[in-house]
Amino acid sequence: MSSENKDLKDSKDFDIAIVGGGTIGLSAAYYAAAAGYRTVLFEQYDFYNDKGSSDGYSRMFRIMYSDANMARLAESSYGLWHEIADASGEELLDRNGLLFYGLPATTVEGDLEECAKVMTSLGVPYDRYEREALLKHYPVFRELPPQYFGLSQPSSATIEVQKSLHTFHKMAQKKGATLLSRCPAQIKPARPGATSYEIDTPHGTYTAKHMILAPGSWSNHVLASFNMKLKLKIWQMTVAYFSVDPKLAWPMWYEFGPEVNGQQQLFYGFPPLEQPDRIKVSADYSYDIYDDPRECSYRPDPRILDAISGFVKQRFKEIDPTPRDPATCLYTMSADSQIILDCLPGFQNVSVLTGESGRAFKYTPLFGRILVELATTGKSAYDISEFSINRGGLFA
Repeated sequence: MSSENKDLKDSKDFDIAIVGGGTIGLSAAYYAAAAGYRTVLFEQYDFYNDKGSSDGYSRMFRIMYSDANMARLAESSYGLWHEIADASGEELLDRNGLLFYGLPATTVEGDLEECAKVMTSLGVPYDRYEREALLKHYPVFRELPPQYFGLSQPSSATIEVQKSLHTFHKMAQKKGATLLSRCPAQIKPARPGATSYEIDTPHGTYTAKHMILAPGSWSNHVLASFNMKLKLKIWQMTVAYFSVDPKLAWPMWYEFGPEVNGQQQLFYGFPPLEQPDRIKVSADYSYDIYDDPRECSYRPDPRILDAISGFVKQRFKEIDPTPRDPATCLYTMSADSQIILDCLPGFQNVSVLTGESGRAFKYTPLFGRILVELATTGKSAYDISEFSINRGGLFA
């Protein structure tokens, strides 16, 4: 058992138990403990592990959405990120702006024209660049197709992943939360209307009046205790680094590309923050899709690496198209590719977040707060109706 865990002779009776120690679980642990709830969190691996979705150095924070409510929620999360940064003394967001560019086609990340309409309607500052202006303003581009245009939003930022994980971890502990690593949790079969829960672990049985489930790709393993199963797919994503000319100014970017052989070409990248001469690039699609995380290979897909390499060679100046330090990350996708954030049906004192991968890290503080609200009151002050678990077609 790791040294960060509290003395196991302490009481095993808690107000709130959290399953999952990724970014959202740690955030929920902080907000629960800060609100005065006796809080315990169970993580089956070490904290900061590479087996789920909260690994690596960087994630994208953005307000640009083609869904107005998602944009509003991102603005709320933006404020909370700054609260946490002020309280901890840690700079968690590297504000470098974001460039969305490409075609006005509908994708899992939205639609460029709809993004522009939403930003305009909400009064969110942004700039629009048609192709020639885009090439002039961003000299990293080698060429762009004729119909491309771009949207630039200055308050977007790179989230420093490891720093944010450690910050929420420390803040939760400071507020008295018990954070247990290498501690897989098995919830005893729960009956609808249950008012308390028993959780079996290698270190004994714990009890809690409320539960927060944020187990990512392991969601269906946890939901089995509630006799539920969701239509979830686990996407094993591939990412790599590419050497670039450090003299060029790189934005954080996302390309909405055309469909090629039935696959829409969606790529995104981060400026050289980890190393001064390397950018991180990934494709926003996968060929390695599983029903169970135990099937995942954790091996970068050579097909994706080839696609990324060919893309960066065509698109950018002064870049070595050789992929370096390739790695993987898991996305958990719901049947309709939208986030699930709600109370479990029949269990109003149990909240759940799943189907969130690839889009939830930016909402870390907000979703942590909301999960505590849902678990303790059965509702949230924020509009999360589009994340309802009852919206249809989600259950297996």
